[in-house]
Amino acid sequence: MGTYRHLMVYFCCCSIVFSILDVIVQPNIQTYKSAFFMLVDVKRRNMNPWIAKVSINALCGCFGVAIYGIAIHFVYRFFALERRGRIRYFQGSYLLIWFIIPLLSGVAWFIVTAEVYPNGPMETEYIRNSALETFGVEIEDCVYAAGVFYPIDQYGNRIVSWRTFLGLSCYLILMFVPFTIIIIFGFKSWRIVNVLLEQGESEYAKNVQMQLYKALVAQTIIPMFFLFIPFGFLFILPIFEINCQWLASLITLIFAAYPAVDPLPILYFIEYYRNPVIENSVTFNFLSGNRERENYGGNSKNQIFRQEFKYQLIVLG
Repeated sequence: MGTYRHLMVYFCCCSIVFSILDVIVQPNIQTYKSAFFMLVDVKRRNMNPWIAKVSINALCGCFGVAIYGIAIHFVYRFFALERRGRIRYFQGSYLLIWFIIPLLSGVAWFIVTAEVYPNGPMETEYIRNSALETFGVEIEDCVYAAGVFYPIDQYGNRIVSWRTFLGLSCYLILMFVPFTIIIIFGFKSWRIVNVLLEQGESEYAKNVQMQLYKALVAQTIIPMFFLFIPFGFLFILPIFEINCQWLASLITLIFAAYPAVDPLPILYFIEYYRNPVIENSVTFNFLSGNRERENYGGNSKNQIFRQEFKYQLIVLG
C-alpha cells in the first residue's frame, strides 16, 4: 500500500501543477485547416510574453508526465497481480527511477514544443484570422505554439512544413510508448483476473474477482478516450485539413478532468471502496452498522478470501 500511495501522491502532485498552470495561463487550444495551436492572450492576461511561452511549453510537458505516469501505474498493478515478487522493483531506490521516467517525458515534450513549434511569420499569418474570429484577439497580442502542416509562403504558395511533421513524429513516438504499455499490461492484468475468476472457490471470491475484472477494463478504456484518442485526433486530423474545432475546445477540459475521472471505476465497481462511500452519505448512522454486516458478513472461508484479495483491491485503488 505504501508504494502505491507514493505513486498516487506523485501523480496528484503532477496534476496539481498542471491545474495551477492552466488556471494562471488559461490557454486556448484550437485547430484551423492544417494547423493546431495553443494560444494565450498576454495583453488581456497582463502577462509577460516570455512567461506565457514557457507556461505553454510546461503545459505540454505536463501532458507528457501524465501519460507516462498512467503507464507506470499499469506496470505496478500487473506486478502486484501476478504475485511473483517483481513488486520489489517499485521499492527503495527503484521507486526514484520510476519517478524520473515521467519527468524525462515531460522534458521531451517541453523541448519539442519549444524548439519545433516556435512563433514564426508564416505560422502567425496562417492562424491570424482564426484567432480573431474564434477568440476575438489580435495575434500580435498573443503568444502561441503552433504546428502548421501546409503554410503559405511569402509568395502566396502553399508549401509543406517538414518541421511540423518532424514535431508530430516526436509527439506520436512519445505517445506510442505509454499507449503500448497500457494496452499490453492492461491486457495481461485482465488475463490474470480472468483466470482468477474461473478458479474462484466461493461466491465471495468470484464476486471480488468480477469487480477486479470490471475495474481493470474500465481503467484501461478511460485513458484511451480521455487522453490518447482526443490528442491523437487533434494532432493528426489537421494533416488532412479536417475540421475538429469542436474537439479542440474540449481538450483542456478533458485533460483537467482526467485525474478526477480515473479513480471512479474503483469507487464504482469495488465494494471495498464503494460501500464506505455510500455509508458515509447516509444521514442516519445506525443504518451503517446493518449495511456493514450485510455486505461483509460470511463464513470463515469467505473471510480468508477477503484477506487474500484485499491486497489486490488496494493495489488497484
